[in-house]
Amino acid sequence: MKGIDASEIAHLAGVSRATVSRVINDYAYVKPATRERVLRIIEQHSYSPHFSAQILAGKRSNTIGFFFAANTGNRSRLEDTHVNFMIRQVINTAMSAGYYVLASQVADLSNPAVMKRIGDMFAQSRVDGGVFVGFPNECGLIEDLIDRGFPIGIFEQRLDKKLEPNRIVVNLDHMGIAEMVKYVAAAGHRNLIYAGPDLNFRQGVENYKIFRDAAELCGISPREDSILEVSTLSSDASGEAMEQFLKEGKALPGCIIGANDLVALGIIETLRRHGFRVPEDVSVVGSDDILVSQFFNPPLTTVHYDFDAMLETLTSKVINFVEHPFEKQYKGVWPGRIVIRSSCIAAKTI
Repeated sequence: MKGIDASEIAHLAGVSRATVSRVINDYAYVKPATRERVLRIIEQHSYSPHFSAQILAGKRSNTIGFFFAANTGNRSRLEDTHVNFMIRQVINTAMSAGYYVLASQVADLSNPAVMKRIGDMFAQSRVDGGVFVGFPNECGLIEDLIDRGFPIGIFEQRLDKKLEPNRIVVNLDHMGIAEMVKYVAAAGHRNLIYAGPDLNFRQGVENYKIFRDAAELCGISPREDSILEVSTLSSDASGEAMEQFLKEGKALPGCIIGANDLVALGIIETLRRHGFRVPEDVSVVGSDDILVSQFFNPPLTTVHYDFDAMLETLTSKVINFVEHPFEKQYKGVWPGRIVIRSSCIAAKTI
């Protein structure tokens, strides 16, 4: 059955269609009696205004976008579990504020058509703001959206001179890497390797420097090949890097420190396939404390970060800006703490 439209509401109420539109959009200059009559007829006929018409009238969509970068051709169930957790947290936070979430996985950050589709969601007012996870530190799309005034929440971005109020950022305190180095050093490990991003990327350079500085403070001289470079922070990428390391016949370290848990878990799986035992032959630790890490075999020693609080804060701040734009940028940094499990044991003594 065809539903009633705004013209029929106007006819039944004895007013113009423009008056119906003003009532729907809560504009002023409508007599109280007229407003009451129109609203009563709307309720009687269960009329719901067309979403596109509301957007054209300048109303918010009450929807935020959640965009996460993930290579669908290079993902395991470990990544899926972590992504699902993030989506759930963003949706729960948005729903508690009366907002919907339009989630989109971005597989190819280099594809202009993909970037344009995301930009169009904002240009067409399908979303009021966005939360971005896993995007490069400097991303043209994000910078364009911020320049256009949209509230953009970014998980992990380090651009110290960018202070726009609608650039909302939460970061991990990567000094957790230093704390992990201190922990494994206290366990007697002196032969260390850091597995992390390619040194062509800023994050890779910064994190590797934290690793080396912390090692030197502990009296450790990192070996010449003290970094296992991974193309992406994924279990598949770290597994491939570990395969190549073993293929080249390099000497195994006493402990491998992964840039995140996915990297560490990919390394453990590869070592196991080659007959090595973790932690008896090689200790492996991570960072992030994602959900699966405590259930892995062996359970992973790692750096715990409060992802719940980070994603809740990021989503809430974007919604807050949509409703009441603030003048000062919000940038939060979350510290980590060591969680000791079974993947790292004391170094063997000779």
